[in-house]
Amino acid sequence: MQRDFQKTGIPHLQAGEHIIIQGQGAYKDSLRSGWKIAGFYLTNQRLMICQGRTVRLNILVNDIRTSRVEKLHYVLRRKQAVCLFYKAGKGPGDSRLWFVVNDCETWQKRIIMQASLLKIDLETIEKISAGLDPDGQDILWYLWNKRHARIDRLAELIDAPSHMHVLIKIRETINPVSEKVVGCPILSFERAGTDPETGEEVLFSWWLMGEQEKWKETKDRLLDIFDEGSFLQIIMEIKGEEASDLRLDVHKNELVVRSEKTGSALTEIIQLPCEANFDSHQVHLRNNLLEIKLLKINN
Repeated sequence: MQRDFQKTGIPHLQAGEHIIIQGQGAYKDSLRSGWKIAGFYLTNQRLMICQGRTVRLNILVNDIRTSRVEKLHYVLRRKQAVCLFYKAGKGPGDSRLWFVVNDCETWQKRIIMQASLLKIDLETIEKISAGLDPDGQDILWYLWNKRHARIDRLAELIDAPSHMHVLIKIRETINPVSEKVVGCPILSFERAGTDPETGEEVLFSWWLMGEQEKWKETKDRLLDIFDEGSFLQIIMEIKGEEASDLRLDVHKNELVVRSEKTGSALTEIIQLPCEANFDSHQVHLRNNLLEIKLLKINN
């Protein structure tokens, strides 16, 4: 227990910590025990359960194993409650906790996102993408590649007329589709977060939630070359790159695609069926598919 509150009545937060959602309700740590009135604070680091000015429980989000919504008897009727399984101390097994607050489903979704209980892989992204329009797809795939972005970057990405256009696209299209696929919103605005790869603190950005499956480079990725008469069309699969990251070179019948982004190892040498002219090339990148058009050189 600790008496560690600000004058505002909110518990003191650690460096880089901020409150995601808060509310009043009741909790119990055993189905046989009675409900205890408490205040609840979910931050980007922990779940705090407080009575008065005393923090009764501190559960780190990294210690939460699973979360679900159940119906339990509360006062004179059955009511939705959030059930948490979490690691407590060094002993074996998990501890359990139930708590009742207004809008348990919202709390459940926020806990899932903060504790990275949501597993996001390429197949999941493809399922969500299939239900979106081109602008929604571009935003989703960009955040799959980059993990986070400020709203001005997303507006630039889809050539949006305003930031509000991006917000509407996320709140009324992308997240509702993701709720149908995975049961919760996949994009979340965070005032502060830490990039898991660089350790950089990221402020006021939209994040792709969940634990993301790492991309594995493979020689079996898509690569097709089409002879379209006057030009060649090359379709290749790449990931984690933007068109501005890429450098293309053509020498006779050899095309080289490489990334100039720091940390990227992308270098692809492609043998073309004939010589091509690089001066009039066209490049488009969408949904991890790079399309290159090169004019053929007539022999």
